[in-house]
Amino acid sequence: MSSLYKYISLAFFGMIASNFLMPKTHFPSNLVDPKRELVKQVETDSIQYELWLLYDNNDQPDQFMAEIFTPVCYSNKCYPVYIDFYWDLLGNYQYYKVPKGERLTKNDHEPFNKDDYEHLQRILQNESSLLGEYAAEDLVSSTESESPTGVDAVTGATSKTIQNEVISGAVYSCYTLWHIAHGEINESILSHTESIYKEDDIVRFLESENHKYQYWALDKVFKGDLLDKEKYASPVLNILRGKNIFISQYLVEKLPIEMFTGKERQQWLWETYLISPYRLQLSLLDKMKLIELEREVELLLIGQLENSNKIQKEKILAILNEQKLADEAKSALSALLEKNEDNEKILEILNNQK
Repeated sequence: MSSLYKYISLAFFGMIASNFLMPKTHFPSNLVDPKRELVKQVETDSIQYELWLLYDNNDQPDQFMAEIFTPVCYSNKCYPVYIDFYWDLLGNYQYYKVPKGERLTKNDHEPFNKDDYEHLQRILQNESSLLGEYAAEDLVSSTESESPTGVDAVTGATSKTIQNEVISGAVYSCYTLWHIAHGEINESILSHTESIYKEDDIVRFLESENHKYQYWALDKVFKGDLLDKEKYASPVLNILRGKNIFISQYLVEKLPIEMFTGKERQQWLWETYLISPYRLQLSLLDKMKLIELEREVELLLIGQLENSNKIQKEKILAILNEQKLADEAKSALSALLEKNEDNEKILEILNNQK
């Protein structure tokens, strides 16, 4: 962000002054929309914006938005850009809107078309864009060519490396706006959310379908040792059964084995195993190996052996080998000796039982 501002303010400040005057943003009076709250306002030579926290119909914090003005400079000209950006409550860019009566333009005031606006959204959504690795002065490479008059002419060409990251004719617009969307405003948003969140917000984030919200809330739960409270434990366990296997895998590793003591929780864990994707099933079996299982779950594991593949069988037998098996479980295992290819391992488990 700093290299961008340095480039604009130093290289083009004279042109900004000669081409147009920086308009003054109309900062709000005390009569503010009750559904939004002013968080921060910034006014420099290179950018102006008001950062707002927006509330939903239940008066819950919903998202942040900023009304932005910034100059974008091409060669020897600078153009004013008015645009509204929206972020989630953790500072992750969501989308943009162009205020009524305004428009985005390319070189020589050529207006954006529909495809350009859609392309810009895709560019801004890419958190790992190569634009984050470039200084503004490196976006365009200068080349010399021999003109018919014998005089060298200098032309500019977009760096081939970033051609897919920008809109043709709007290189600096894409660069400037991407750095605003993923710059210091993100830190301001996260800092503000960290300063105002309440316990109910942790639950709300856990119950959301936004995995970034869920990771943030899980961090609060684990650091605060909140799992002994049902209001947190229940939504956490629901995430384990969710559609995002990556966060489910994360939870299997992080959740303490104390979460799965008692018949009810272990029955829940077994049912979760049955409905989980294969990769997660293997992780759940590894977790069960660390838990002292109830008799009912031991029997369920033994009953599942015939319906399991080789890897699952190995993990189930490893679990049983760590248990002090109930008599019913020993009998069930013994009954498998005559019809199971894992006789040697089953005998080892039974012999280890005292």
